[in-house]
Amino acid sequence: MEQNNLEAFLVPLEKENWRDICNSIVYLRCPKMLEVVKKAGFEVDPRNDGVLALCFIDHEQGLSFYVIAAAHIRADNIFVSKENPASQVLLRASSMQNALCLKSDYINADVSRYESYVTQIVRQYEYGLDDAIKMRGITELDDFRKPFFPDDVEVLLLSKELEQERVFVRLCKYGQGCLYGELLDEPDQDFGIHKGQIINFMVLQREGGLSTVHLKK
Repeated sequence: MEQNNLEAFLVPLEKENWRDICNSIVYLRCPKMLEVVKKAGFEVDPRNDGVLALCFIDHEQGLSFYVIAAAHIRADNIFVSKENPASQVLLRASSMQNALCLKSDYINADVSRYESYVTQIVRQYEYGLDDAIKMRGITELDDFRKPFFPDDVEVLLLSKELEQERVFVRLCKYGQGCLYGELLDEPDQDFGIHKGQIINFMVLQREGGLSTVHLKK
């Protein structure tokens, strides 16, 4: 891929599609986080204004970044400082929405040396989550996913006796004919369900579009 100035390919993290960066190494421009990286024992060059990191999904904490090393862009190159395998710094997308992201497609540094990071971290954070991972592949849910939290989905609670209400659930089980998630909010009305419970819901065609719906029994 021909590259001129990598600055042109930086995208605000809040506008990045999580599917395009998940389980890959990206560059994040996040100068405010470098003090945290430095205190953790990483080498930080005065020119560094971001980090090279593995993007992955933490089931509870959402889109996250495992820091590999401090780094910075200069024209068409990324300069990477020395990594520190003995230290661990995790950055959460939800707490740095103003960061800029450069996808792996544009990173011309040799990242093959970091493959062990990818394998280790992805395996650790995907362990026991087969159903949740399967539901990450359901694109029909994308319009209902909470920003930066791909496993958290907005669900509409419906009952003949009550006003409709929206809550978030954390995807946990793939079923036949319905999906299941842990209720993250306490409903304002008495739907007979409570925060922390596992509820079922369906993706339905409703009022000219798709909806994620839980029907009160």
